[in-house]
Amino acid sequence: MLGTWGLPEADLTLWTTITACGLSIFVAWAIYAVCTRIIIPTVLRLVRHTDYNWDNILLNPPLLRVVAELATVLLLKATLPDSLSHYTTLSGIALVGCRVALVAAVVHLINRFIVALYELLENNASGRVTSLKGIRQMLQILVTCIGIIIIISILAQKDPLTIITGLGAAATVLMLVFKDSIMGVVAGVQLTLNDMLRPGDWITVPARNINGTVLEVGLIAVKVQNFDNTIVTVPPYSLLSESFQNWRGMTDSGGRRINRSVTIDINSITFLPDETVATFKEEAWWTPELESGAPHVNLTLFRAYLGHYLATLPDRNTGEDMTCMVRELAPTPQGVPVDIYFFTKTTSWVPYEMIQARVMDHIYAAVGRFGLRIYQAPSGLDILALSR
Repeated sequence: MLGTWGLPEADLTLWTTITACGLSIFVAWAIYAVCTRIIIPTVLRLVRHTDYNWDNILLNPPLLRVVAELATVLLLKATLPDSLSHYTTLSGIALVGCRVALVAAVVHLINRFIVALYELLENNASGRVTSLKGIRQMLQILVTCIGIIIIISILAQKDPLTIITGLGAAATVLMLVFKDSIMGVVAGVQLTLNDMLRPGDWITVPARNINGTVLEVGLIAVKVQNFDNTIVTVPPYSLLSESFQNWRGMTDSGGRRINRSVTIDINSITFLPDETVATFKEEAWWTPELESGAPHVNLTLFRAYLGHYLATLPDRNTGEDMTCMVRELAPTPQGVPVDIYFFTKTTSWVPYEMIQARVMDHIYAAVGRFGLRIYQAPSGLDILALSR
């Protein structure tokens, strides 16, 4: 056709090649433009009108744009090298470039799909998958490394296995350079698969002075916001090698434990007179089990009173696994500890502290009714009073 237009025969090969290359590039650009301006917006509109949420996440604009890029690269790879067939060197360069671009597009598409799949799991599953960020990052790095190896093999015109074998000699150096990343990946996988840590968990790590909420479980770092609003980052492998406490079980159970004790002065423990016992028998906490006929010890009645008080406390969690008891511990040089043990209905910090303070205030005030005294170390005023 170009010859019929009067072009010199010596220039026909050049102009044929230019025309074929131009048509190849133009068609590829046209396909990309049609995909990004017509097809992708149409798909997005259809997706928004469905009743499902998973398609909105998987068929997101960045992923669809990468699909359009991949279609463009495939077209160029199929047409551009052949259009340069009269120029062997240029055809080889175009073929290598298209192969490299194809690998890059495939790697980009896989990484976008991994991100979309992670977001889908994060939005539609339980809180456990929100700690899969480290695994997501590991997969993205693995796919990227494989893509780089394939690109190097294309440029070097060698088999990818040969490149991998050559990298084996540098494995020691790579392990030293990426030691934290490798250990972080392994630790992150273990923390996730064993469901040991999730974003939002309250954890305490005494060895590192950490006491706060987990913000992010990453590949090489776990980010924790302490209750003083400071941000602490700690390697995941340190959480496995060191002991840490996760309070998620307390939060999920809906009950938070109160375990406090008061130390009763042993010299104040005595038998109560019958008049005082008769007064107590008229109160709601008195039970037939206390009618033993023997003299009544004030500490015994005090424990019975506290047991009834805790049992009727409106803020107490009455679940089957929520133990409630008043116990007497072994005597100490300071006296006899009386320990209370129960769970509240709330796990929030401020209401929990208010309930605990209210219960302890009541105990402090009720001790005197039974003729008991709480042990308190002598202060300077006590010593001054004795000196007078």
